Amino acid sequence: METLEKMFGSSTHLRVLLLFYHNNGYFNNITGLADTLNKSHITIRKAVADLIEAGILCELVIGKSRVIRINENSPYTKALFDFIDSLRSIKEERSIGEIISARSGKRTKV
Repeated sequence: METLEKMFGSSTHLRVLLLFYHNNGYFNNITGLADTLNKSHITIRKAVADLIEAGILCELVIGKSRVIRINENSPYTKALFDFIDSLRSIKEERSIGEIISARSGKRTKV
């Protein structure tokens, strides 16, 4: 997302977060992430480890495979995704009333 990259730079951490945001919260493995983001395996592993330590991502071990996913129970994940949603809403020039209505599932006029 262009606005986020302007605000925070285009770091690998941000690119990983945005990939999870746009892909329903999970990814098969580090190698797949590295290939998708065109980054080295080591760079992605470091970013994922940092995001796991922060509680935003989690890793599920299934046999010899590790599936990386969003930690849906983390308040940080919710706050980040709400922030990204709000930036998208601002870019779409929606009013604050429309944003609140969409979040609460109600339609009200402001």
